[in-house]
Amino acid sequence: MALRLRIIPREERFYDMFEEQAEIVAEAGALLYDLFDKFEDVEEKTRVIKEAEVRADRVTHKIIEKLNMSFITPFDRGDIHQLACGIDEVLDYLEVAAHKTFLYSISEVTPESRHLSEIIYKGCEEMLAAVRSLRNFSEAKKRLINIRALEEEADRVVRYALAGLFDSNGDAISILKYKEIYEQLEATTDRQEDVANIIDGIIVKNG
Repeated sequence: MALRLRIIPREERFYDMFEEQAEIVAEAGALLYDLFDKFEDVEEKTRVIKEAEVRADRVTHKIIEKLNMSFITPFDRGDIHQLACGIDEVLDYLEVAAHKTFLYSISEVTPESRHLSEIIYKGCEEMLAAVRSLRNFSEAKKRLINIRALEEEADRVVRYALAGLFDSNGDAISILKYKEIYEQLEATTDRQEDVANIIDGIIVKNG
């Protein structure tokens, strides 16, 4: 019996790793908002976000390795894999948004892009709270509703932002640059909603 207890992993390890992963994403979300809110030191802030993305990748690999070695998991193995990859994708998309802003040598940020970065930041915080609620589902439902509301808000912001962009007298290259950044920021909120849907499925199966 003692041997059996040693080889069966504690369920808490998965929860801990998911929280670590989501904490890094929340950290990167705050950095992205800071990048757009205080538009300075763009290259350095982009580099720090990339470092966060690399750290999150390591945690994702740890979760998958742990999953492959585990006999007992806190919930469905497929859901664990999907959630780990989903959280990781949020940061992947976020990092690309920051990188494009630097790569395209954007001279100034628009109010819409600043607003979108704030939505992403809030979504990352809600996502972290939802992940922390996986242990007992106490707060999860409320957090999922908030994430979906933020994604809908991002959709509205992007629709008006693109309409204003094409109605402007800006040059074609600048319009294309801002269009890509708007769409990448909005796609990041889509990935946050994907995570909300995964967690919702876990609750339905285990709640």
